[in-house]
Amino acid sequence: MYKYFLSLRFFRSRFLTLAAFLSTMFGVAMLFIVQSVMGGYMSQLKKNIRGQEAHLRIIGYGPLGVKNLLDIEEAVKKVPYVRETAPFIERLAVYRSGVSIKPVTLVGIDPVLQAKVSDFSSYLLRPGELEEILRKHHAGPTAVDMPLAIDDVHALVGDKDRLPLSDEELRRFFDLDWRIEILEKYRPLLVKEFPVPPAGIIVGVQSILDRQLMLGQILTVVTLSPDTGGEISERFLVTGAINTGDFLLDSGSLFADVQKVRNLLNRDIDELDNPYRYQGIRIALDEDEIDVQNAAELEEMRDAVDYAIASAGSHLSVETWLQIRANLLKAVSIEKLLVYFIVLILIIFTGSMILLMLTLTVIEKTRDVGVLMSLGATPGGVTQIFLFNGLLVSLFGTGLGLALGYAFSANINEIHDLIYSVSGVELFPAKIYQMDRIPVHFNRLDILWCTLPPVVVGLLASAIPATWAPRRDPISSIQYE
Repeated sequence: MYKYFLSLRFFRSRFLTLAAFLSTMFGVAMLFIVQSVMGGYMSQLKKNIRGQEAHLRIIGYGPLGVKNLLDIEEAVKKVPYVRETAPFIERLAVYRSGVSIKPVTLVGIDPVLQAKVSDFSSYLLRPGELEEILRKHHAGPTAVDMPLAIDDVHALVGDKDRLPLSDEELRRFFDLDWRIEILEKYRPLLVKEFPVPPAGIIVGVQSILDRQLMLGQILTVVTLSPDTGGEISERFLVTGAINTGDFLLDSGSLFADVQKVRNLLNRDIDELDNPYRYQGIRIALDEDEIDVQNAAELEEMRDAVDYAIASAGSHLSVETWLQIRANLLKAVSIEKLLVYFIVLILIIFTGSMILLMLTLTVIEKTRDVGVLMSLGATPGGVTQIFLFNGLLVSLFGTGLGLALGYAFSANINEIHDLIYSVSGVELFPAKIYQMDRIPVHFNRLDILWCTLPPVVVGLLASAIPATWAPRRDPISSIQYE
């Protein structure tokens, strides 16, 4: 027991021990925060991609390159483990509302089919839910507290007890009866001008919260013909709101009925020649049979779908959901690894602090070590005293560092909002990072990689002075000083 007693005594005897302990704690906290935030960003990015896209996606070559939709869907559905398909169209456009002009992506979808191949039905806000959010945050003429409003929306959409919208609720956003009701409720002065309201569109909830757009607002959407390049314009009525968590998608997309968009873009051609032109098809797989997180299994399904399409006489591109933004995912993974090794330098610095602390302790306690060895302490016992001393610094510093890092990461959005309110500096701009809040993810493997390096570095740094201490001659050690 003398070894542990002396280790604790030496641990408390020097100020440098506190410095080594604090450097270990803050180094581990920094490492944990970096890993949790970067891991959260990667996790949320994959969740956003997967939620917006299906497991597989077929893309035509050129604008509206899928020209025989029914034949392709029939061939694809014969492939084992294919559950559902959904056609879509995406076109660059701009919308005009009064004097405001903004570039957007006009997205044509079938809401019911889209909900079967993605998380679309979970992202949509029910009319009552949206009204409740607006009543809370549009109570006065002052600017909306966007972080607080987005937190409320996330809490609503992410509620585990909240059921996805039914097929009937999904269809309602584009139904004539709902468009008439929206116009009468929010724009009664326009009812006479539009006895038959324009087609409905769904916009990002951020645009409604910051009052760029409003329910019942009529927009003029302008895009270019895929065949002639001429200007095509159409009026749409804002009928609902969506929140995917992807800031760029929500703020820069307008979701309309795919048949409406298809007819709009096919104005300049003979419908009898190309009645089923779309940009692509999203494909959902049976998740009970296919591990959709496994790149190898997805590749096998991609090859099977590609073969089925080729057999049907079409030449189209097939992508997995991991390939859609593969470069972005790879860049984030590399950045996470680079930041980890950069912050790891701090941990190596803490090792040098422990080395210095124990070396000075050995020099200071030379006489005590000589007395111990003259009383019968073994060299191994003396070595263990200083090894245990270094281990104490590493373990306590690592434990408190993990606790500090967890507390900071768990409240990082509140800390960010406080810094923003005081300084006006936005550390996590949504327009850059594509997310309206800072994501955090606590992964067991990341925690392990935050724990092992400081403990290993601490032991290695302790080994040099610990093995040097018992090598001193007991007689000369006693005569020291």
